[in-house]
Amino acid sequence: MKIQSKLYTAILAFGICLFTSCAKEENIFTDDGNGGESALVELGDLPPTRTAGIPTVTYTTVTKSFDAAAEVDVPITVNYTGVNGAPSDVTIQLGIFNDAVTSMSTTAAPLTILPTSLYTIPNNTLIIPKGQKKATMIVKVRASAFNFALTYALGIKILSSSAGIVSGNFGTGVFIMSAKNQWDGIYQVVSGQVTRFTAVGVVENPSTLNGSLAGNPNINLVTTGANTVEVQNMRWFGGSSSVAGIDNTRATINTTTNAITMNALGNATLANRAGLVNAYDPATRTFTLNFDWNQTTAPRQMNLVLKYIGPRP
Repeated sequence: MKIQSKLYTAILAFGICLFTSCAKEENIFTDDGNGGESALVELGDLPPTRTAGIPTVTYTTVTKSFDAAAEVDVPITVNYTGVNGAPSDVTIQLGIFNDAVTSMSTTAAPLTILPTSLYTIPNNTLIIPKGQKKATMIVKVRASAFNFALTYALGIKILSSSAGIVSGNFGTGVFIMSAKNQWDGIYQVVSGQVTRFTAVGVVENPSTLNGSLAGNPNINLVTTGANTVEVQNMRWFGGSSSVAGIDNTRATINTTTNAITMNALGNATLANRAGLVNAYDPATRTFTLNFDWNQTTAPRQMNLVLKYIGPRP
């Protein structure tokens, strides 16, 4: 009876593993092992997206950000688990698998397969040397030729490995290729002022939203074109309430004069305020913005001075 019980338990465990595609592989092959044939080979850039070892999405998605230059080297890393690294030189073959991109694209967040005209892969065969844990494939991306209205992505798959086991969770991934122009980043609100009106010439009073913008939460400038950024996370006075009604506010920089033209896809009335500065200072990486909207009904006027403090993640 004990033998039958053990046999039943083994068969049941094997069936569960088949049903789940052995999804809890991180509990079986841990990085404190000795490597060898039981080690996992995985795409090292992919972040964990599972709970208790079970995948929460079909494929893991990760964003690769880089400058919108004529050609950019985008590294794709492969890991070999185990503290001792590869037991011998390990040959790994990578390939493009854009079915993964198609499966992860949604109406709310559409993905476009990166056209072959916008990238090359000089070598998709990698060698992890004995005792090492990583190898890198380079994707050469022609970022300056991107259509910034699209979100490009590549599906990349580990096709084979001469040692170890290709990860079921992290053997395939979707890599979003995010080109950033030179103005993209996180900006501190150095100073600013917002004024709301109930009618032309009539300042809203009382108002808890009118006042200084200095010290408000940081603003993100996000690439939407070769020389255009979307102004995100604008707040009223006090910083707790988001500015609504001007979705997709954008600043377009004249690369010759550094003058800026403001507009908003969500509100056609948003525009530069006549006679006031709208410009970028490349020496200090500072934007001075003066714009308004709803000019003939209930006007809103905003001044922002934004100083670059670092790249976006």
